[in-house]
Amino acid sequence: MVANGSTQLSAAPKTLAAMTLPRRVRRALENQLQTANADLNRQLQVVLQETGLELGRQAEHASDHNVQASLFESIRKLRGAEAGFSDQFARSLEATLAALRAPRVSRRLEELALPAQGLSLVEDVEMDEGAVLGSIAARGDSRNSLALQLMGYRFGVLAGGPAFDAEHLPLGPHALCHALRSACDWLMLSMDARLLLYRQFEKVAMAHYPALLETLNARLVGDGILPHLSFVPVRMRAATPGIGRGSESAAAVATRSAPTPPAAAAADASPPPASIPPVDGAGAPRTADAPRESAFAALQGLLARRRKLLAKLRPGGAEERVREPLSRDEVLASLRRLRGNGGKHGNLADIRQTLLAQARQMHGHGVTLTDADGDGFELFSLFLAQLQRELRAGSPGHALVDSLKLPLLQLALRDHRFFTDAAHPARMLLDAVSLAGARWLGEDDLDPQWLGLLQRAVGTVHEDPEAGNDTFVAANHALQGGLQAAARKNEMSERRQVEAARGREKLGLARQRATNEIQRLVAGRPLPRFHLILLEQAWADVLSLALLRGGEDSDGWRDLREATAAIVEASATPIQSTRDPAFVAKLQDALGQVGYHAEDAGAIARQLANGRTEDADLASRTELIVQLRARARLGEENVARTAVAQAPHNPAEQAAHATLAIHADGCWVDLFDPADDSVVRRRLAWLSPRSGQALLLNRRGLRVAGDESLDGLARKLANSRLQLVESDIHPAELAWQATMANLSRIAGDATQETAHGR
Repeated sequence: MVANGSTQLSAAPKTLAAMTLPRRVRRALENQLQTANADLNRQLQVVLQETGLELGRQAEHASDHNVQASLFESIRKLRGAEAGFSDQFARSLEATLAALRAPRVSRRLEELALPAQGLSLVEDVEMDEGAVLGSIAARGDSRNSLALQLMGYRFGVLAGGPAFDAEHLPLGPHALCHALRSACDWLMLSMDARLLLYRQFEKVAMAHYPALLETLNARLVGDGILPHLSFVPVRMRAATPGIGRGSESAAAVATRSAPTPPAAAAADASPPPASIPPVDGAGAPRTADAPRESAFAALQGLLARRRKLLAKLRPGGAEERVREPLSRDEVLASLRRLRGNGGKHGNLADIRQTLLAQARQMHGHGVTLTDADGDGFELFSLFLAQLQRELRAGSPGHALVDSLKLPLLQLALRDHRFFTDAAHPARMLLDAVSLAGARWLGEDDLDPQWLGLLQRAVGTVHEDPEAGNDTFVAANHALQGGLQAAARKNEMSERRQVEAARGREKLGLARQRATNEIQRLVAGRPLPRFHLILLEQAWADVLSLALLRGGEDSDGWRDLREATAAIVEASATPIQSTRDPAFVAKLQDALGQVGYHAEDAGAIARQLANGRTEDADLASRTELIVQLRARARLGEENVARTAVAQAPHNPAEQAAHATLAIHADGCWVDLFDPADDSVVRRRLAWLSPRSGQALLLNRRGLRVAGDESLDGLARKLANSRLQLVESDIHPAELAWQATMANLSRIAGDATQETAHGR
């Protein structure tokens, strides 16, 4: 067993040429590397160009000479570095492919910020670098989970081992981010330039990553690596009590339950297998060539056991007469006519009765649905009833879901994959639309552009009276494209809000430090009230700005601290003295840098420097104080929040405070209002145990009003007015999980009764 990951990585080959591989495997890996390099080289050139342009814009507006010099140095390193940067990136990618059969070690990018040897202090910005890359990789993983899973199986065949997850997958998002960091190390950019380059990489390269994954998978198929591989997620799982928010999704169960691929040796010696056998709803493995209805048959079995149990609870309700079953074409034709009639159609039970009544009139005798159509009706009815409970009545999403009721029913009866495949276009469309009706959605979450996307997608479905699968594919394709663009916009907004929050924190801490320094110098000395106001308001802004620009070790801070001591001494001296005009000009210039007009800055500087007012006009002094108090103080709001964060806690609040303090940024929380029993979901995008500040955003990435302190959130968590959300599941998927859990539980009860002979 190897002691650590670095030893394993150093022992692995760095090039494909150094590997001992079967001919077919080597050819497939070489094709993967060639395809990836050809696509990524073009994008890396754009990334470097955009980074250089953005650095130039920042340098033009930089006020600090050292910062400006650092930016220009980074621009100089970027010029003409495209070839070397791309070569280093390509070598890193090849190293991940060459280590295909090496022991798999963690690629968690957050760990890269830690020192390789020993213990040492790590700058916050270095930790931020790992966090930024980790976030980029995580988003790339979540947005391309299906393509990465298929690719992971195929690389598992090449490696002769289990399937690769996204973290260990060569050419996966984590591997790309590691290669990007390696290339930046070669370029020796400053940290600010590196972080900017990472953001440009996500904006440019990761936007084209889905297309690259599709090309890579297609190239593997062309090389004969699992050409018939398909993925059918598990939609059934064992009964789990109390399924709700934060529960494990069925897709996660499918990923964990999927079998491992065959060995690479078999792939090289004989034709590859037809597919990876998925698992059906009953837990039995099946192949992709098995009948499509096998998974739906498992659902029918659950429904039969449910009906059996309900029949025991409500005896005498069984239908004894034998009726003629309607063909599916007749059922679909009746549903098409119902849609054409317009108007409201009630719930699914009413629709079913109307359909059977019309058919009875046409046939002249009683009719019924086939087992498959009857079960489809029943399953869709259970699902829709559960979904309605997850939606807020009167919301836009509630109305859109209700309008999709008949088209979805048409599709579900025609295509039973609607019930068994979470990636079915109709399911994805319904899942996206249901979010607009979530009970925990706030009014400020409803973006008109987002609602417009949903309405256009639903309108596309309504235009097709047949509710064909192609219509749902087209509607979902257009919708998902718009949603991805909106998601990128929201993420950019969230990043800006987080950066602004960090800036506000720095400003608040600087203001607090400046105030403490003034209080230390005053130390209870009897200063006139007028001069104390000037110190605590106007001059505190000057000290705060000096701290922000240079810190406490800068010459500017030390110089202004000495000037502050001189101001306090002059104000405390009962005898009026006249300062050197150069000192007055120095104070006036410092006040001008924080935004005071020349006339006001001069008046304040003379008052501070001379110690006693040289103007006996009380009206002038009063006017100056009024202007100071009307002026927004630099970082004043954040000083107040920092003071609140130091309030004591009871044991429950201390535990909640510790839970939030160690919780990763970027999680969802539900806030409960006991007054009206409402709940709203917010994004806890950032929190700082150092200052006690927190940042809550809505789904659009915008800052929301409310308690944004760590203490306030801890009190709500301790009082059950706040709940951490482990997984932000949309209402439709949540309703399906609850439906399956209920069916499994009822079916389990029925099986238990049968076992006991009841």
